[in-house]
Amino acid sequence: MKKKRMINSLFTLIFATIIFLNYIPVSASTLALTTANVVLRSGPNTSKSNEIETIPKGTTVTVIEQHVASEYGCVGSDWSKISYNGNTGYACNNFLDHIEVSEGTTTPPTSDMAKMTDEEFEAYLTSQNFPETYKVYLRKLHKTHPSWVFVAVKTKYNWSDAIKNQNVSGRSYYQSTSTSSQGYLSTDDAYYNWETDKFKVMEGSTWYQANVQTIEYYMDPRNFLNESGIFMFEKLTYNPSFHTSDVVKNIIPTATFSDLIPYFMKAADTYNVSPVYLAAKSRQEVGLNGGVATDGTGATYCGVKDDKGNKVTKTLYNFYAIGANKGVCDGIRYAYNKGWDTKEKAIVEGAGWIVNGYINAFQDTTYFQKWNTSIKATKAIYHQYATDVRYAASTATTTKNTYNNMGLIEYPYVFDIPIYEGIPNSTSLPNQGNPNNYLKQLEVNGASVTNFDGSNTSYTVYVPFSATNVDIKTATVNSNAKVNGNGKVNLTGETTNINIVVTAQNGNTRTYTVKVIKLPEVTGDKEDENEGNEDAEVLTADETVISAGYKISDNTYLYNLSLGSTVEGIISKLQKANPYASINLTDSNNKTKTSGSIVTGDKIIINVKGLSKTYAIVIYGDLNGDGEITVVDLGKLQKHLLKTSTLSGAYAKAADTDKNGSITVVDLGKVQKHLLKISNISQS
Repeated sequence: MKKKRMINSLFTLIFATIIFLNYIPVSASTLALTTANVVLRSGPNTSKSNEIETIPKGTTVTVIEQHVASEYGCVGSDWSKISYNGNTGYACNNFLDHIEVSEGTTTPPTSDMAKMTDEEFEAYLTSQNFPETYKVYLRKLHKTHPSWVFVAVKTKYNWSDAIKNQNVSGRSYYQSTSTSSQGYLSTDDAYYNWETDKFKVMEGSTWYQANVQTIEYYMDPRNFLNESGIFMFEKLTYNPSFHTSDVVKNIIPTATFSDLIPYFMKAADTYNVSPVYLAAKSRQEVGLNGGVATDGTGATYCGVKDDKGNKVTKTLYNFYAIGANKGVCDGIRYAYNKGWDTKEKAIVEGAGWIVNGYINAFQDTTYFQKWNTSIKATKAIYHQYATDVRYAASTATTTKNTYNNMGLIEYPYVFDIPIYEGIPNSTSLPNQGNPNNYLKQLEVNGASVTNFDGSNTSYTVYVPFSATNVDIKTATVNSNAKVNGNGKVNLTGETTNINIVVTAQNGNTRTYTVKVIKLPEVTGDKEDENEGNEDAEVLTADETVISAGYKISDNTYLYNLSLGSTVEGIISKLQKANPYASINLTDSNNKTKTSGSIVTGDKIIINVKGLSKTYAIVIYGDLNGDGEITVVDLGKLQKHLLKTSTLSGAYAKAADTDKNGSITVVDLGKVQKHLLKISNISQS
């Protein structure tokens, strides 16, 4: 117990020491910001052979020597010798914005965390209750950045509850602009239609509901315990020693933002919040080149009106996309209501809104602003700044790159890292690519299988006894899906199960099974005559209906079904009557029906070798299409006779219970007698 108290005292001393860090001055140096994509060259000329690499626009580089004479190629200017990404070379001054760093600028302070031995650091991680699956990443980061401080933060929710609360409409979106990222999207019925391969747009034109596996990946802290991702856990309080205007300028180097740096610094000073975080958030929300939320034209663009219905024409700004729940115009209307008619107001007062609404509610890291799960959080889990599942990761990358470019990466940053109970050993992103593995067509011997529905994976097909093989043809809903099982398949006995495997672009598979059953051998001249003859006479659709024991009226309606007849029963009879036929059954709304009772208004589609015919089902006495004869049907018949409502189609046919071609009180009497159990309505 004494040893444990001594260790705890050691860590208390460490944190106390970190607060009183000593800063070591360095001599003045020069940095520069690239104003375009700049080619780093081995010499001060534009020879093609001396190109080293291209430095992206907006990157901070170290200037070793200025005003190097140009050999050729840098028109109207000279060159600078610079250092970037471990390489030393030359860049034309025309594309460099030199930043003078004054005397007294400091190098990273030394923290007691950096003085720990490996054993002490290991003991520290244990005292913080970091699981082993976290420690493996933190050890690596500590070796590379020994001054960084890692703090374990318990969460208010266990892992499964946190995921359940985030897998809700409106909380976790993913932006997808290509099929490669569709594997990250939810295929739940509320967000996706398998038969049309359409995802439901949740916001704008490219934002969709993320699937559970994607949510888990971006919510799992361990996936971001790396050089860039770690900054989603950075505490967001203001530290003037390294949260300087030069750092902010590195985040937002474009002309759109060049005059805004003083406002970010004022916001930092006013609300004790990192200006680096504010600038990174603004860049994440509105982009480097801004738009109607930053150029003042939003009121006109969005058609904002005042309380009297008059058009608002004054400038409006919203640099953090606050209130932009369904798009930029929501944010513009919010800016109007808040009176953000200057850039300064939008940046400074917007920062106050963020601090008061989130940081002061213990959502003081970008991670907790997206996933509000800290045990200290004063607001519910659904209180989050952004719906984008990648929000924290994207902001972290921007912050890391900025610190790195400015030489600030080794400061003793404090990272609050969430610890979830019940978290799995690991999580990963789903495979890329479209997830659809549905068939839209499945044919056997040139006819669609009976009652085909892409969501149904089991089918039965009957073939003549003499058949030795069947020909399988398919078509997929998504053209990127691949099918294994097409073509001629030999039959192995009286019953053959054929598996057809559909593999989606993202690798997910769906297996359709077709059970091929040979009909019993028929003896006699007709069988002998037709054996092996592919052109033998085949029953038509009408002949199939009659052969199965049903009847046809007006060439359109099918009847002579007993009350309670099932989908499976009628399909089986028709299929056995004509094994060459494809039978499909739908309800009155043309939706495929695979089970349950047959009712008035259902439709049967019989396809025989490419010729299709549709019949509407009539159950005499069933006037409301529920498959039963009740007082509801009696009421409908009465209203028809009184002309207060009119029956039509199959329902009018079902009302003609005496089958004389007209609806009269005689039919009403037949329904009454059926209900009184005096006599049943005949279906034949």
